[in-house]
Amino acid sequence: MAMAATQPTPSSPARAPKKCVVDKTIHTTLPFFIEDNETLAKSARLTPSASDGISPTMERLHRLHGTSLLLDAATLLCLPPSTYATACTILHRMYHRISLLQHCVWSMAVACTLLAGKVEEEPRTVRSIIMTFAHIYRRRRLRFGDDVGKYSYGAADCEAVTSALLVNDEKENILRSVKPMSMGGPVYAEWKDILLDMENVILKTLGFTLHWIPDSHPHKFILYFVRVIEIESKEVVQEAWNYCNDSCHLDLCVHYDPEVIACAAILMASFNNNVELPLLPQPWWEVFIGPNRNAHLSVVCNSILAVGNENELDIRRSKYAFVPSLMEEPSFNDPDSYLWSVAD
Repeated sequence: MAMAATQPTPSSPARAPKKCVVDKTIHTTLPFFIEDNETLAKSARLTPSASDGISPTMERLHRLHGTSLLLDAATLLCLPPSTYATACTILHRMYHRISLLQHCVWSMAVACTLLAGKVEEEPRTVRSIIMTFAHIYRRRRLRFGDDVGKYSYGAADCEAVTSALLVNDEKENILRSVKPMSMGGPVYAEWKDILLDMENVILKTLGFTLHWIPDSHPHKFILYFVRVIEIESKEVVQEAWNYCNDSCHLDLCVHYDPEVIACAAILMASFNNNVELPLLPQPWWEVFIGPNRNAHLSVVCNSILAVGNENELDIRRSKYAFVPSLMEEPSFNDPDSYLWSVAD
């Protein structure tokens, strides 16, 4: 029996590929160098703050100030170096997505500390973080640890009126005599609102994906690299580790792969300790980061070395003083704010 001819079914139209709802540029590296396309390279370096008219020097000052707050908080909260590095990475990534005119580094630093603790499984309570930053706030206004007589920031000084008249021992007594903050008071509520609001802003801005950050620190590569090139000097390893810590103050983590930063740290540490590393048949760093990366290494080395110059006023100011925000409306702890008036 003959089979009935079947009508060919029309082929279904090709489905359009689904669009990814996550902005993948959030986690990509924004290179300083793009061969044969300097215009594209400049656009990669242009931050939202720069687009709003903030000078590179001023943006650098606020990044240094924010990361120095994170370092103080990590020290007081006994957080490991990896947690501090994660907090710095979050801060730098955020300021490549938003402007300093929108959010100040103080609110950013408080929230970055909370989130970094969660990501690194080293959580600290909201109360302990608030108490820590309130203490740092008082220290910065007093310029505790700074040589007030030797260094002056001119009109930029925002310390308490009496700080110039006190020595460090007297400032320490003032800090110790401060009464504990009440969790039911308006000051604690102000800090807590800022912390929780900024945490939500960070998560939304970075797409709720922070799990990748701990594996992208240059610290993790140093120990592997020194084994491969057979560096036995503990001094070299420790100094390279310190250089990696210094790199956290700048947004190098946004522009360079962690392997490049790790190689730059080892290069400087080995040079300082007169440790010769193989340069033939090819430089040792090419094994880890590939050829034609000398310019990258040079920029990273010079940037890290500049951070270590404590004679530079911006470095000292970011480390010891209080730097007012650049927000169009005053920040929650700027001079003349409620927290400023009740901090003493």
